[in-house]
Amino acid sequence: MAALFEQGWITGLVLLVLIGEAAFLVARRAMTARAALLLVLPGAGFLGALQAALSGAHWSLVALGLALAGLAHLADLQERLRR
Repeated sequence: MAALFEQGWITGLVLLVLIGEAAFLVARRAMTARAALLLVLPGAGFLGALQAALSGAHWSLVALGLALAGLAHLADLQERLRR
């Protein structure tokens, strides 16, 4: 279990769960593909930032992941408020 965190594999595993969740929601017609994508993108941005931090990447890559997560979150909020 420690290797999952030390080598950063945990982020890939969580990303697979997020993708599976979005696919399930689209397949059940609970939401559109666009809405599911907007739901998953902020989490993907956070996972990118986490992966960068766990791998010892430059701080700017961590900041980029967080910025992308924030922008995706704003897009999701805008979409939800329109409905």
